[in-house]
Amino acid sequence: MNKQEMESKNPLVNWRTVERPGYLGKRKEIEYARWNNQYGEGDWRLVWETAKGETWFYGDVFWKIYVPGYTIYFLGHLDEAEYLTKEFSYAYDKDMICRNEAFDPNALYEKTGRPNQFHNVAFNIALEYGLGLSFQGGRLIQVREGKPETSVETWPEGWRWSPGRIATVRPDLIPVSSTPFFKN
Repeated sequence: MNKQEMESKNPLVNWRTVERPGYLGKRKEIEYARWNNQYGEGDWRLVWETAKGETWFYGDVFWKIYVPGYTIYFLGHLDEAEYLTKEFSYAYDKDMICRNEAFDPNALYEKTGRPNQFHNVAFNIALEYGLGLSFQGGRLIQVREGKPETSVETWPEGWRWSPGRIATVRPDLIPVSSTPFFKN
């Protein structure tokens, strides 16, 4: 079996952990450029490493942590779920998005020049598909934490549902930060 065939069967066979960058935020493009320069374009990738040492890709984290987390939260807070779906048409994070992007986990993930926006997609999917509630309202809700140095009154209307305020469904698996893997 050649190297390409081996990697297609086990995409991490030749990779090693070299950094734990944590939340990238506004540093995303700068860090990507640095890694491309340091390791070579296509010779690095971001993955999540669980507390058990498992490697999870974005889809794993989205579908196994974010969507179930919001679904379980809203099952325990049906009054909030009903309020949100009656008053709003869907949620967004940082930038305004269209409905298709609001329900597509890959629409704004790893897009150059755009912040990764996916917790709001998990929020939307949990309400519509997890709980079977349709958004009926005429306005969007921004689901994002406010800046710590500002008054809560100035925070986005949906700050209460930002991902850091929703309990994880698998605290035993979640490490402190995400981990990129790089080729040897």
